[in-house]
Amino acid sequence: ARCYTCSMILKERDVMIDLETLATSPDSVIITIGALRFDPYANDRDRNVQDMTNFYTRIDPGSFDYPEAEISDDTMAWWAKQSPEAQHEAFGEGVARMDIRDALDALFDFCKPCDRVWANGPAFDIIILETAARRLGKRVPWNFWQVRDVRTIFDLGINPNRPATTAHNALADAEAHHEDHFTVDGHEYPVKETTTLEDIAKLAGIAVEGRDYGDNEIN
Repeated sequence: ARCYTCSMILKERDVMIDLETLATSPDSVIITIGALRFDPYANDRDRNVQDMTNFYTRIDPGSFDYPEAEISDDTMAWWAKQSPEAQHEAFGEGVARMDIRDALDALFDFCKPCDRVWANGPAFDIIILETAARRLGKRVPWNFWQVRDVRTIFDLGINPNRPATTAHNALADAEAHHEDHFTVDGHEYPVKETTTLEDIAKLAGIAVEGRDYGDNEIN
């Protein structure tokens, strides 16, 4: 009998990728990666993300041990304003985290084979992944001409029925961006606890000495 999973992967040859990071530069430290395979010629609107071929992992920020890796104070302050659910997903204690080297290997294996890779702004997610891969001597499993931008679809006409998700959860965001790929101007295109800033900095493995995070709280 033919392997069902293998059969689905052969059909689901597009990959949606979303990252959560601790900066916004190409050398940003990544804390979560979410990805979703989908068939650009099937209607997946009613499918649950857990029933689709998906990838999700949390990253150990300390594994970004090359000097160019960046953590931004502004991004840390931004995380302090996000929902408790998003904060827990990104910084929660007692959860397994992968070394970035292992995470890239796993993600790139997940992406093979693919016809296109999508992101909600490839200049962010894809460039950050490609930069980390280059720093660590790894090769991404796509070519530059296979990269696609979900924001272009938004500009053509945002899906008015975009589903609610946990904001800034990488896998949930990947699912939402996949859903956004379906409806453009009404036409179907079936592709798609309280913590302080210092606490977050410590969970992210940042040396907090000499940094003034103030008394901001994450609510």
